Amino acid sequence: MIKLAKSANIPWISALILIIAYSLGNGIYITINRITYYPVFEWKLASMFFNILSAALMVLYNPRRYAFLLPLSLLSFYSLQLTPILLLIPIIYELRKGVSSVITYVLITVNSSMITWLLLRILLGINSYFSVPLLILNSGLPIAIPIIWFSGILFALLNGKSNIRIRIPLFLPYVLVLLIALIPYIPFINPAKIPETVDFTYYYSWLLHPTFDGWFFYSRPLYLLMLYSLSLVFGPYQVAFYEFVFISLLYVYSAYKLASAIDNKIANLSALLAAVSPMLITFLYSGLEANLFSISLMFISISYLIKRKRLALAILLSFLALLSHIYAWAQLSSAIIIYYLFMFIFKKTKPSKYEIIYLFSIIPFTITGLYAIFAGIFPVPIGLFNFNQLVYQIAVISWGSNNALIYYLLSAYGTRYLNGILKSLYVISLLGIIVLQPASNLVIDLPLFIPTAYAVNSLKRLSISYLVILFLILWGVYMSINSVPYLG
Repeated sequence: MIKLAKSANIPWISALILIIAYSLGNGIYITINRITYYPVFEWKLASMFFNILSAALMVLYNPRRYAFLLPLSLLSFYSLQLTPILLLIPIIYELRKGVSSVITYVLITVNSSMITWLLLRILLGINSYFSVPLLILNSGLPIAIPIIWFSGILFALLNGKSNIRIRIPLFLPYVLVLLIALIPYIPFINPAKIPETVDFTYYYSWLLHPTFDGWFFYSRPLYLLMLYSLSLVFGPYQVAFYEFVFISLLYVYSAYKLASAIDNKIANLSALLAAVSPMLITFLYSGLEANLFSISLMFISISYLIKRKRLALAILLSFLALLSHIYAWAQLSSAIIIYYLFMFIFKKTKPSKYEIIYLFSIIPFTITGLYAIFAGIFPVPIGLFNFNQLVYQIAVISWGSNNALIYYLLSAYGTRYLNGILKSLYVISLLGIIVLQPASNLVIDLPLFIPTAYAVNSLKRLSISYLVILFLILWGVYMSINSVPYLG
């Protein structure tokens, strides 16, 4: 009988083939110049072949352990969605032994293709197929992302310690976020100067004809008043057109502040990963600038809460976040309160004087805010968990900007390194998806750049860590370029 040598590469090759099989069986989602095409590269017959090939490789790798995979692969004749996932489960178990050189080769191939694509796109204005490897690897499995999100809750039950090895210069996150935020303004990429954020029209319309009542104003009064003040100096169009650039800088700074409150060694890497996160990219596509501004203020406020410093400023920033976007503030403040209640009731841990003052300053407003939201004053869609709707939000809404498999896979694994409030933010928000329909909004409000930074740092080989960082940077630049609307 033919038997492959027990090389650690075989399970990785088999897993990669399954990813290709799933992508070919269900098609992938590609966003090019603000148009999402789906499903593309759909080839069901090839998908069946790759499912069987992947199983056959594992059988030849270890016949006694994986012989059952071959008949299991025949289920691909009935379901090209479920079969690759079923086959992947035992392979993932096999991969627990560590990361092999196959991952290095895959990342080098994908990163090289993306660098080629960027050079062709930026220098020559050519959209080529060089981006396909990244899209298949990163965006080809939207159905897996909700599962990954919830798996993060299981990882959060574990505890881990990470020895920080990756060093990122402080200036790099800010340079990178400026690049990603400003690419849509480059004349030869966006010659018509079309705003890339959907919410531009709402903020611009309001600045032209400001009304100080109604849902839009009451849900974000401070932010709108700030924009209005700036518009008196720079003009309504300029303020509405460029507001995202400045808020993105604040977001990266808030990521740095929040991460430094936990571990200063992870701060620069967290800020970098905030700049290329699907959260920020979703804001880039959709707008939601008041939301982004609010969570940035809250991240800074939480950083002071964690370190128990500058109490007055921490409370002030929380109130400013409330007045900037009630929805985002209510989500984060509720998770904070639940965390301290849990610690007090189940862990018998009493909060410090600092924490008591902070909590009592936000509890009345949180209760009032939640009442206003669920009473319909600030309406939010409520409904039981719908898996298909959730996948649709990830893969299609906001032009697939939230469809970032690798980032979420890393962030879910990285929750094991979190403690205290940040772990509570993740768990409470994910459980909220069960009853609140705008699930993607709950996820983009989370500081997932911190668990992602821990996960990237925990990879056994430092070279792979840097290749993953490069991969995420290239994805962020790619998505920034594709945020420019298509005029064809």
